[in-house]
Amino acid sequence: MQENLTRAYPYLCAMSTLRQITLLLGWELKTEWRNRYALGSVLLYVVATTVVIYFAVQQFSPMTFNALFWVVLFFGATVASGRSFLREGGKRHFYYYTLASPEALLISKFLYNTLIIWVVSLLTWALLGFFTAANYVEFPGYFILALALGGLGLSAILTFVAAIAARAGGSGTLMAVLSFPLIIPLLYLLVNAGGYAVGLSSGQETAYLLLALAIDLLALAVAMVLFPFVWRD
Repeated sequence: MQENLTRAYPYLCAMSTLRQITLLLGWELKTEWRNRYALGSVLLYVVATTVVIYFAVQQFSPMTFNALFWVVLFFGATVASGRSFLREGGKRHFYYYTLASPEALLISKFLYNTLIIWVVSLLTWALLGFFTAANYVEFPGYFILALALGGLGLSAILTFVAAIAARAGGSGTLMAVLSFPLIIPLLYLLVNAGGYAVGLSSGQETAYLLLALAIDLLALAVAMVLFPFVWRD
């Protein structure tokens, strides 16, 4: 990958931010597809966790399904996003610093993590439905929209926190400590939105999604403003 980046260095420097994002995202996908280590570990985590849940929980209910789904998704998203900037550590950090703008690098990582989190969410939904042999989601369209907004918010928060953790030495403990308080409001909204999707009505279904969208935009905006300072430190 680094050899390809070296050959494309003059072109990247002259490219617009959008072109840089497209190229960096393509490299992320190609590198992940060649290695398959990180993606495989995330998928293995999801499969193993759902199997353990199937053995441990004898009687499922709609709210049990909803709670366990978001627990699996949260930790799956943390595992997937935690290694976002590990490849850019050490001397390679300075190489990327001269190669592309911080905004392009952040957005490419954000889009890549969003795709992975969406895959994890759909896989978790499918596996829990398979093992429970029941469809607890009564409003799939609403649930899919909640998953889409949840993936965006989790990706925005975890990607930025992963950048901070990477610049501080790549500590997984630091990422867990920083990310959990930031994600609590979003998880609260997602759990309530999931509750409506499985049949529990509270009369605030639209508000849950709108507030989740607001948190997504706020998290992404804050990351865009602060990431250049973190990256140049």
